[in-house]
Amino acid sequence: MARGRLTRFGIDLLCGLASLCIVVAGLALLVGSVPPPTRAAGLAIAPPVQDGFQLSKLQDTLALLLRERPVAPDPLVSIMHALGPVSLLAGKFREQAESLSATLQRLASTPSVMPTQGWLSSNFSRHRFHPVLGYARPHLGIDVRAPRGTAIEAPAAGSVITASWEGGYGWTVEIDHGWDIITRYAHVSKMLVRPGQRVQRGEIIALVGQTGLADGPHLHYEVRVKGLPVDPLRFVLPAVIAD
Repeated sequence: MARGRLTRFGIDLLCGLASLCIVVAGLALLVGSVPPPTRAAGLAIAPPVQDGFQLSKLQDTLALLLRERPVAPDPLVSIMHALGPVSLLAGKFREQAESLSATLQRLASTPSVMPTQGWLSSNFSRHRFHPVLGYARPHLGIDVRAPRGTAIEAPAAGSVITASWEGGYGWTVEIDHGWDIITRYAHVSKMLVRPGQRVQRGEIIALVGQTGLADGPHLHYEVRVKGLPVDPLRFVLPAVIAD
């Protein structure tokens, strides 16, 4: 009787172990049939680790590089940037050219030559004895002795503002050279220009004479700057005489 019970217990134990094996095998099959992790919409499953490096970090790095990759510049913008220094240099050249042009214009308007051939007979003076009037008074220009009919040339470019009789000055020509500079030519025998006429340096404007208060044929030549008389010889360049 006891032997039968033992046999019965052994059979039950073997059946239990077999059942357990079947369950374990079923679970193994079940786990093996589950598909690998996938990326569902809106849900990121971390990929497995391979050789200690996470693929997710590689993907994030690539995404960062793609997002921060510099955008190819506009060719026109690149050209403008490249030409920036050239444009700046061109602007400097333009400024220098304009400055040089203004300087040349001023030089052309500066009475830097003697207006006629002859010899200096009277200097600029604030107190000079007048040969005709017989008393001292300012001489606000210079006198150049020359034969009657000698050409008088414009010492600089300008516009004629007066060509008329001026009392003691006789027949007189005045030229406005700009830059607040005016020249006067007195005692002329003949005027060859008219008011408003534009003249250039070296152009003949009148002829030497003896009109007005003059003791002989000569040119009385004045230079005024901002309305004030100055010595004309201050403007004449060395060894420069009208031909």
